[in-house]
Amino acid sequence: MGFLDFLYKPMLWGALAVAVPILIHLLNRYRHKQIDWAAMELLRRALVIRARQIRIEDILILILRCLAVLLLALAMARPTLTASGARWFGAESQVGVVIALDASYSMAHRPGVNTRFERATARVRQVLKTLDPGNPVSLVLMGSYPRILLRDVGYDEARLEKVLAETAPVPERLNLELCLEEVEKLVRELRAPMRECYLVTDAQETTWQELSEKAKIALREMSQVAKVFYLSVGAESGENLAITNFALASGTLRKGAIARYVAEVHNFGRQAQERVGVTLTLEGKAVDQRVLDRIPAGESRSIALFARLDAVGNNRLGAQLGPDPLTTDNARYAVTHVPEQVRILAVDGAPSDEPYKSETDYLLTALSPRRAAASTASLGVKVIPWLALPAQRLSDYQLVILANVPDIRKDQAAALHAYVQQGGGLIVFLGDKIIPRLFNARMALGEKSLLPARLTASAITKDPVGVPMLVAMPGHPVCSVLEGLPVELLNAARFTQYIRSELVEGGRVLLKIAGTDDALLAEKSLGRGRVLLFTSTADRDWTDLVVNPVYPILLHQMVTYLSRQEHERSFTVGEPINLTLPRANLQANVLLRDPTGKDYPLQVAEREGHKAIRYERPELPGFYEARFAAGVPPIVAAVNVDSTESNVRSLVGAALGKALAGLPMRVLTWDEDLALAIKTGRVGHELWRVLMMAALAFLALESFLAWYFSRRMTGAAAREATKEELLGTRAAEVKT
Repeated sequence: MGFLDFLYKPMLWGALAVAVPILIHLLNRYRHKQIDWAAMELLRRALVIRARQIRIEDILILILRCLAVLLLALAMARPTLTASGARWFGAESQVGVVIALDASYSMAHRPGVNTRFERATARVRQVLKTLDPGNPVSLVLMGSYPRILLRDVGYDEARLEKVLAETAPVPERLNLELCLEEVEKLVRELRAPMRECYLVTDAQETTWQELSEKAKIALREMSQVAKVFYLSVGAESGENLAITNFALASGTLRKGAIARYVAEVHNFGRQAQERVGVTLTLEGKAVDQRVLDRIPAGESRSIALFARLDAVGNNRLGAQLGPDPLTTDNARYAVTHVPEQVRILAVDGAPSDEPYKSETDYLLTALSPRRAAASTASLGVKVIPWLALPAQRLSDYQLVILANVPDIRKDQAAALHAYVQQGGGLIVFLGDKIIPRLFNARMALGEKSLLPARLTASAITKDPVGVPMLVAMPGHPVCSVLEGLPVELLNAARFTQYIRSELVEGGRVLLKIAGTDDALLAEKSLGRGRVLLFTSTADRDWTDLVVNPVYPILLHQMVTYLSRQEHERSFTVGEPINLTLPRANLQANVLLRDPTGKDYPLQVAEREGHKAIRYERPELPGFYEARFAAGVPPIVAAVNVDSTESNVRSLVGAALGKALAGLPMRVLTWDEDLALAIKTGRVGHELWRVLMMAALAFLALESFLAWYFSRRMTGAAAREATKEELLGTRAAEVKT
């Protein structure tokens, strides 16, 4: 590089203008104009006497003029002092660089020919070109956590190029606070007197528009030890469609049943999208395809997809969009486990031999209308009187239903509590045999209640015909099936009596009595299981819901919801996968296979009395399979991307400046000259101001000297003429 570098090298051609004063000087020497003037003879004599002195003065003025022109040309070329040249002025020369490259999946967005990530790596290469071999460099990818690719290594062009060629966006959101914390550590570790940090990102709205105080503090502290550059590669184009949710909506989970899934598609762009196709896959094969006619900008639309589940065990399903500028979020995955049989224990609080007089008759009809053989039915329902409950082993059932059970012993309540904690499902129907105060006490375990709400008192509706129910939590798996039914059908089910309740910690209302805020159906999660509380009856005593077509739909949805297994929930990339293992597994280690087919051995550990495995950080969306010894079926979990990263709109112009206002960073957009900004920020300031001032000083000095020399020469000529005149006068006087 040498001692100096020039930001505008073409302006160095201006140095040739130094020849202009020289040419003018030479031309003036040979241009003589004969003027007959009496006094000129006197001046000529004076010039002859002072010829040597005048030549020296002319050369001095010429040199000053040339220097002024030369300095002016150099100033316009904007010279800067390089690192090697800085040593001559007592400055340290080594520059240490930390490059933090945004690798969240919004960087895979392709607004044109190149993706944002490709633009970002091009920026990184521009930064690297400004370094000398051996300069310390750290390179970190920013995602849900920081990935350090190089840590304080000497700059080697081939090595850095190889690392950059192997990098790619990761299917994760950007956890800015966590990444900045690590970047600051890397900056402080640099073994260089001058440090620079480059944040290369797409300036995504969801990340940078409202920076947390923690992120601002990290940036300010970083700027105290390094020059921070913010390199934005974002663009105004933010068109993107994404599947933000995909889940089982309704359907009885049995072999051969038709299951209804719902996919939610969001348009994150600024333009409406027409004819958006969504494909449902089962075990990798397309089984259904539907089209959304139109999705307005910034809005979501849901679409129902149907699949026939013919296989017992884990069914792998996916919803897929067609290609668009960002493909990472075009797919979403779900796992549905179809059991051989869902075993249900129904506890009757008022058994009777008369048809439809007991508490569970309508339940049994709704759950098993065809009354298939117990060994072949998809739902195996066992009905017992409430006094026989202590003799039952609850772990033999996926679901327990209590129908107007008047009393529960403390040990039975404790057994139910442990049953739910370990993943069982519990539905509690109330009725006339329930004494609220006693029931609350029985269902409490210490300070915690098994129920999602504390019962207060019985309530009779003002309308003798009864009042309908309303959905209190739209989108909930139990409620979603009701939302698609005709309003007239829902309103036809009436309730004349129920028991009021007050939610406890963790409880939430799913359905409520119309015209009130009183809960009809409340839910509470407890450990790995759930409890549903229905504040009316399971028979016709307080409601005609049990003879309405809505009843079997609602009941089957409740059974499906409670009997779903832990691994059927959707996990997120970067979120730990915790799986409870089947009792049949006796292995100390389990293999977890990721979507690429790579196996990871995981150690089995105890968790809440069960054997479990934990995979800390899944890095890919798709299906993960825990594999056991022969004879033990695998467990499959679905992992999806975080849809908050799907909003790929970038901050540009004034919006970016406003978001980063007050932060000590040099912000550079894609169109700005990065190499120029880096050179101006390196060791030593630009010299153009100094050179410009020097050029002006030389011009001023030249003007002053030219005036001074002319005045002195004129004075000398006048004195010489006076002297000649005096001599001539004296000579005349002598003659006379």
